Amino acid sequence: MKSVFFIILFLSFFSFEIEAQDTSITQFSASEIQQQDISQRLTYLSIGHAQLPNYRSPLDDWLLMFDKHDMHDVFKDRYVTAFEIYNDTQNSEWFIHPYGSVVESIQVSVYQDYSPVVTALSGLDHTNVYPLHYGSKLKIPPGQSVTVLMVFSSDFFFAPLKIALQSEQQMRDIVATDNIVLFICFGVCLALGIYNLFIFIVMRDNQYLYYALSTLFYTSSWAAVFGVFEYLHMFSAKDWLMAGFLLGSAFSAFFQIAFFRLNVSSKPAMYLLLVLGCLCLLFLPLAIYSQALGLIIVSIMTSAVLMTGLFIGIMSWIKGYRPARYFTIAILCVIIPNIIGNLLNLRILTDISLDIYLLGFVGIAADTLILAFALAEKMRLVNSRNALLKQQLEHKVKIRTQALSEANRKLAKSNHELVEANSAKDYFLANMSHEIRTPLTSIIGYADGILLGDIDKAEQERVTNIIYQNGAHLLRIINDILDLSKIDANKLEFDTQPCHLFTLLGEIESVAGKRARDKGIGFHVNYDFPLPDKIITDAVRLKQILFNLTNNALKFTHSGHITLNVSIANTTLIIKVIDTGEGISQSDMHKLFHPFTQADSVINRQVGGTGLGLSIAKRLAQGLGGDISALSQLRKGSTFTVSITLVTPKNVPWLSTVGEIDMSNIHQITHETDVPKFGACKVLLADDHPNNRELVALLLKRMNINVVEVSDGHQALQAMHTGQFDLLLLDIHMPELDGIETLKAIRGSGNQTPAIALTANTMKHEVNHYLRIGFTDHLAKPIDRDVFFSKVSRYLNLAKADQSNIDNDKMLPLVQGYITDLREELGAIEQAWGKRDLAKISASIHKIKGAAGSFGLANIGDVFSRIETSVKNNDEVALLTMLPQALRHAYACINLPSVNVALAIVNFNHSFPLYLAQLPYAISQCENQLGDIAQALRAGDDIETMQLIKNAQELFNHYAFEKGASLLDEISSSIARKDYNSDYHITALQQVRSLLESINRALKSHIKNIE
Repeated sequence: MKSVFFIILFLSFFSFEIEAQDTSITQFSASEIQQQDISQRLTYLSIGHAQLPNYRSPLDDWLLMFDKHDMHDVFKDRYVTAFEIYNDTQNSEWFIHPYGSVVESIQVSVYQDYSPVVTALSGLDHTNVYPLHYGSKLKIPPGQSVTVLMVFSSDFFFAPLKIALQSEQQMRDIVATDNIVLFICFGVCLALGIYNLFIFIVMRDNQYLYYALSTLFYTSSWAAVFGVFEYLHMFSAKDWLMAGFLLGSAFSAFFQIAFFRLNVSSKPAMYLLLVLGCLCLLFLPLAIYSQALGLIIVSIMTSAVLMTGLFIGIMSWIKGYRPARYFTIAILCVIIPNIIGNLLNLRILTDISLDIYLLGFVGIAADTLILAFALAEKMRLVNSRNALLKQQLEHKVKIRTQALSEANRKLAKSNHELVEANSAKDYFLANMSHEIRTPLTSIIGYADGILLGDIDKAEQERVTNIIYQNGAHLLRIINDILDLSKIDANKLEFDTQPCHLFTLLGEIESVAGKRARDKGIGFHVNYDFPLPDKIITDAVRLKQILFNLTNNALKFTHSGHITLNVSIANTTLIIKVIDTGEGISQSDMHKLFHPFTQADSVINRQVGGTGLGLSIAKRLAQGLGGDISALSQLRKGSTFTVSITLVTPKNVPWLSTVGEIDMSNIHQITHETDVPKFGACKVLLADDHPNNRELVALLLKRMNINVVEVSDGHQALQAMHTGQFDLLLLDIHMPELDGIETLKAIRGSGNQTPAIALTANTMKHEVNHYLRIGFTDHLAKPIDRDVFFSKVSRYLNLAKADQSNIDNDKMLPLVQGYITDLREELGAIEQAWGKRDLAKISASIHKIKGAAGSFGLANIGDVFSRIETSVKNNDEVALLTMLPQALRHAYACINLPSVNVALAIVNFNHSFPLYLAQLPYAISQCENQLGDIAQALRAGDDIETMQLIKNAQELFNHYAFEKGASLLDEISSSIARKDYNSDYHITALQQVRSLLESINRALKSHIKNIE
């Protein structure tokens, strides 16, 4: 053990001796180190505030007192290095030249034999022997030695200093060359910076401003690095050493954005350069406060800006942007020396003996000069493009001038037509004012008479009938105006459904025939058999057309007769309205179907009218796939021919004689509607208009219904809290809380009472919107008595059925069985289509169409009904598109994920279309309730969580989200068992959300099919 101890002790002394030897004074011969960098061969010691020896003899022991200096440190320090030079040449005049960095103070102390020390000072804070160069003269007689002690003292240290021994003459040559290069670089940079500043002032192009400021800031910092301001006795620029580099880098980044138009060509590159530029500005105070920290920041930021610029330049050059080649070459000139300099500043590189700062400044000058060429090339490119654009513009101007001349010619041609149109419109407005005011005069006059007692009670029934007739006439006028506006906006909607042809014609004959007989003229309907019993069309629009034509015939026929001829030609239904009236002159025939015009203004002033009827009728006929034409002879009568495309339901009977017509269908329209009675039902009516509310309440009371009336949404919600209702009637437009928001609040509470929207908005997309947000149905204003009784009765009957809960229990397995059969039938259609077996397809479609509506899937029946004609006509071209669409639609409905489709049909009044309309709102409601449950779970409130889950389960069950309801039940059971597994609860809620998302995705992907 003792031997081991002595060996370790010996090695320790030995290593300590070696450590001490590292601090010994290095010896050189002058010829050996002349013009060579000796910095890497020296030892550096941190001496703090220690005083230097005055003589050579104690120097060795004095050096042993200090620790090594870390050359990687850039912060404040005072360190020393010592070496001995033996002059083995004949030259005695030498110069110690420290270079390649910035130091505040360099003290060169020379010891020779027993003479006192000789000291000289240089550095940033001192006047140097040679301008812009550090160092001290050194006199060494030939054959003698001197010891040189160099003390470096500074608050900051940039790149590690290089130290070289130069002869006096060599040093003067170096200074002369370096200073010439420096002042050339300063001149180039200042000239180009100021020149481009003036260009910016003239052109107001930001790229010139950024270029000028970047150049001037870089130049000022290099001037501070080389001590130019101190040499010129201007001021001390130590605080500006790093600040100028940061400002130059910031404006260099902004210049690159403007030069390459990165805001258009590359947003990511623009944002990166903006961030770098702003960071440079942000670090500016820190760089002024501490030059050492500033050195690190500048080294990183300038490297980042330069490398980003190099990448952008290369990519733009590759893409063919010609100015980018100059930019790339310019940035390479500055990037190589400056990146090397930055690596030296950060002590990553240490073995380079070049004056990299001088090369860095030369690179900046070259960069500035070549960037000027890049700007010039860009300007040349812009001018070239402008010249090309000018040529193109001149060509376009020529073409536009020709087009304008042609337009002027057409304008001149159409001016006359425009004047005529304006005159016709003015006439129409005047006539419309008359047509509206006339019935209003009767309505207001007779109403005043009743209110003031001027009309006897015996006359009041007749007067009331007059008021009703004038109100109906006024409604027809308003509907004509609205129809015209919808036609002009391409928003007129058609609802094609199977309808009885003879019932429709019977209505025309019943109404128009009575008016004709009252006027003393004949009215006949002639049928050219065979004719189909049913057709598929929009019965309301076809009746509108025929009523318009017969009304016109009645207005202009004072004697003779009016005849309707009904026939089939090929696949077209033709209905002719023939009268023996005034007739129309050939000169007026061309404007017959124009809006706001009437054929004979003199006659029309006698009979009245808006001038819209025929225009609307023609456009309606075109919407039904047909047209209207007219033939007329003045004072002999007119014939208007309506032709529409004939589409009939499958297996519809064709009648050959009048005796085969089912007269019960024709005359059922004259039967008075019986008012249904619902004594045990309760309805909530919300409408802010007191007269409308009173009218609707009157109709409900005639049905023996208990009515609760409120005037706004808040009152409706309060009524819902205090009572139960079988049906809700909600006006859409109410103050404070409208009908839509009221319904959302009701549905949000879990209440699923049927709700009908009362609204004057009757466009199809508006009605669909009301159904999607949760309304069960809608009633259009003004209220049609028969429609009102029908819809209210339907939902109150369903409410009674819900109370018994018998029909739904029986219906559910039937619907489930039908869906199974339907899936098999759809598969059979697919197989038959593969074999092009149209007979099999026709048989399957007949089954689907006949039964789908009975099981709540009327939408599927309608889809297949529309393609039945194509199957019957063997139109495989049409079926290539229509049949796959119908199959996708059917499968999308019955395979709706995570939904019990049969239960959904039963829950929603046996109507799957109604369920689909409300499904988006239902999903939104369910997601909101899941959010409330998650919040309650996080709060640890078990009672609130259980209540929220219960409410959500009711909603999920109502919308047939069975799997989601089951997961909620599992969460509720877990909480009831006090099983506080938060991870399980959150995972289960996420599964429920995933189910809702799958339903929503399916709904969106098939939305066109489903709707």
